[in-house]
Amino acid sequence: MSVLFDILGTAGKAGLYNLSRRSLPQTAGTTKLQGLKDEVEIIRDHWGIPHIYAKNLPDLLFAQGFSHAQERFWQMELNRRAATGTLSEVFGDIALNTDIASRTFGFARLGKEDIEVLPATLRNLLQAYVNGINCFLTHHKNRVSVEFSLLRFAPKPWTLEDTMAFARLMNWQLSHAWQGELIRANFADLVGAELAAELDIQYPAGNPSILQKSIEVNNPVLSGANSPFLKQNNGSNSWAISGNLTESGQPLLANDPHLHLGTPAIWYENHLHCPQLHCTGVTIAGMPLVLIGHNENLAWGITLAYTDGEDLFVEKFTDFEQGLYQYKNTVERAQIITESIAVKGRKEPHIAQVCITRHGPVVSDVVGYPQHRLALQSVALQPRLSYFRGWWQLNMAKDYTDFVHAVSFLSAPQLNIVFADTAGNIGYWLTGKAPVRQAGNGKLPVPGWTGEYEWTGFVPFTEMPHALNPQKGYVITANNRIIPDDYPYFLGDVWMNGYRANRLEQLITQHTNISPNDCRHMQTDVFCIPGKIMAGMFKELLPQAAQLPPRYWRSWYLLADWDGYLTPHTIGGTIYELVRKFAVQNLLENAISAEWLLRFTGKGIDPVLKNFSEQMGHDITALLRILNNPDSLWLKKYDGRNALLQKSLMMATNWLTDHLGSNPEKWEWGKLHTMIAPHALGVKKPFDKVFNIGPIPMGGDGDTPLQAGTPENEIPNTHVVSASYRQVIDLGNLSHSMAVLPTGQSGHLGSPHYKDQNHLWLTGQLRPMLWNREQVVAYSNQKLILEPMQAV
Repeated sequence: MSVLFDILGTAGKAGLYNLSRRSLPQTAGTTKLQGLKDEVEIIRDHWGIPHIYAKNLPDLLFAQGFSHAQERFWQMELNRRAATGTLSEVFGDIALNTDIASRTFGFARLGKEDIEVLPATLRNLLQAYVNGINCFLTHHKNRVSVEFSLLRFAPKPWTLEDTMAFARLMNWQLSHAWQGELIRANFADLVGAELAAELDIQYPAGNPSILQKSIEVNNPVLSGANSPFLKQNNGSNSWAISGNLTESGQPLLANDPHLHLGTPAIWYENHLHCPQLHCTGVTIAGMPLVLIGHNENLAWGITLAYTDGEDLFVEKFTDFEQGLYQYKNTVERAQIITESIAVKGRKEPHIAQVCITRHGPVVSDVVGYPQHRLALQSVALQPRLSYFRGWWQLNMAKDYTDFVHAVSFLSAPQLNIVFADTAGNIGYWLTGKAPVRQAGNGKLPVPGWTGEYEWTGFVPFTEMPHALNPQKGYVITANNRIIPDDYPYFLGDVWMNGYRANRLEQLITQHTNISPNDCRHMQTDVFCIPGKIMAGMFKELLPQAAQLPPRYWRSWYLLADWDGYLTPHTIGGTIYELVRKFAVQNLLENAISAEWLLRFTGKGIDPVLKNFSEQMGHDITALLRILNNPDSLWLKKYDGRNALLQKSLMMATNWLTDHLGSNPEKWEWGKLHTMIAPHALGVKKPFDKVFNIGPIPMGGDGDTPLQAGTPENEIPNTHVVSASYRQVIDLGNLSHSMAVLPTGQSGHLGSPHYKDQNHLWLTGQLRPMLWNREQVVAYSNQKLILEPMQAV
């Protein structure tokens, strides 16, 4: 059957490719569009990136919306349907659970409320962006991508509400902490508090914090008046390096946000220019402006902060159908919302009831934990947020003062934002509101009816961790721990394990005169610190290899002798990954169910809305702690460390022999670990052969600077969390900056830019991030002139 699918996939790809070619967007010549005030020029370079030159801001954002719709409207359609809970209307029952979850969390409802707090000027600019999208749908409706033809439906007009709903979904997807509460609670029930405590997230000793001091400001170089923020006080990678450590004497800023790869790429690169704004970088189609990149004065990058801005409350209902629940000594009435969900193939809509208490929506059923009525209180689900104001002001920022003022509006999600400017400053600010709790630490679900665990406020913005020109000369963020022990507020403790940050710090401190190319190499480094630690254990125990049957000796030696580099061709690294997987499985398989084992290793609650959790990567830290603790209750259950390691190595060897053959020289990591960028239609064969990009061998794992982790420790993998975009910004000469996407700019199968950056990404290369007009013209490929249509 797989051979038949291969044949059908090849034939189907040729037919759909030709069909897609006929619907490619117009990228050259002239087109007249209603809604423009003046002429706009869109120059596309060798990689299909639009460089948009307008004479005013509304036209600039209009043209950005137009170009997003040209290349990515299928992706935009999926994103708005995920955010508004309308996927089932197109995909049928398979998407119903996702729609119910989306309606429960209320992204569309919250997005509508956010419109109310938009300043009038910004709202008009966002509407101009929406008008540009709809102008494409009106005047170029025959040029939408081929997916619409396959599914036999036509897109509806885009609305400002769609943009705001999708922004709300993104804010929530990038917020973390509550899934871990479920896992801790379930583990405590299953294995008892002592055993569960050994598995809890703990930050490894010796791995670095982002800041040595929670607030550090040194020698600011400011172009204007003193800043009110300069109080003197001693999934992703990003770093800013002071000019004192660089080849040029000016700062460098690097960023590679880690998300699940997909086709089309998550990010869309665009260069925006008008008299009021000059900015370049990436955004997500459906959202305007630039979310990661630089303007004429400063650059910024983002990583997830993993601060704890979410809590689960166990509500005590007296009548759930009526929404009556207990709070202190009174009975309160929850808000009940009836949601009607159209489902393809059904005559009648599915009716879902959403219940919202004072703490938030009741999510028990949609997260698979019906034992209790759990309400989710999340910063990302607070009403009337002003995040677009923050991104707008960041695009316009001229200096550190402007930067800080901009990020003060980013109430959600929780982000590490690194900063560097052309004046020579580097800096960092932790954004996203951090709740102050009356009691408790947010690690477990708490009683909602007592009133004891309420949020009493938020950490003041000026007291959030931040730095300007830190003394060590660099800032590294890799989802690692943020603050030292003496920080006065509790921000949570679910940071990722810090091994990537540890390795990046090694690389930066061992270099002198760091160049942009040095940063490029750091982004694709594949040294695995925990893997090398485990290899050391096997080297220490090498004499015990003789206790095993001879067929296992070679595996033991290859792992013990491994250099720690997870290249696509490593053999010892492959053995490590399988030993890690089987060691965790052997420890836990008799204690918890298969589903909760997957959740422990990072599986999220929904494949569309939340496909991984903050647990990802913490199985190895728990495993190493247990292996190094002779008093571990888990090891006592397993007859000690050596027995666990021996059995896990034997299982790894047997698995590799069964799947890759008996010759260890064939056990290359890249045969099991691949770059896959799946398309939404690729879930159905043979469309995977048509639309997906990959599988292609790649190195790394979740603990290497080249992040390539797989939730659930899936081997071989069907998806991967990796660099969804890479950039290296040279503040000494912005024209020397570089970037790359994992696939390409276009969402059209027949476009030459569907995957033309994939080889660059896989091989660790970057392409020029064009900035000045002369560069753009030199690399220009096509030019489209948008002219205003005269009113009749």
